[in-house]
Amino acid sequence: MNNKDSFKDIIRYFDDVSALIDDIFETAFPSPFADTFFEPLTDLFETEDKIILIMELAGVKKEELSIAVGPTMVLIQGIKRPPELMHQGASFHNLEIPHGKFRKRIYLPYRVKVKTVLVSLKDGILTMEFYKDKKQVKMIKVE
Repeated sequence: MNNKDSFKDIIRYFDDVSALIDDIFETAFPSPFADTFFEPLTDLFETEDKIILIMELAGVKKEELSIAVGPTMVLIQGIKRPPELMHQGASFHNLEIPHGKFRKRIYLPYRVKVKTVLVSLKDGILTMEFYKDKKQVKMIKVE
């Protein structure tokens, strides 16, 4: 392992600790909902200069969606309400579509430029495009 990989591991460690603190104190997203969550299906891939995240969020309204972006991580949280046809007293024979609160933390494979993130929610698909941060960390040898 070279110094650059070691430095990346240190940065990821501190991001993980920060995420844990956010989870414990819920400072990132104070939630008015109960404490159970499901995780939406997500694809994450890259091109030469971008990282692209696609998340399946059919039935989720923009107003009930929260997104926090850091240089190495994304936290997406919200609520997916059941259709109005589903009401109390109904007898269900098949219940596969998740409803309720969702939360998903995605670690990005590269640092990204937080200020240039492109986000859209169309036809139940959340798309996020991140530009890779090309700045390289310079390791200095101590003599």
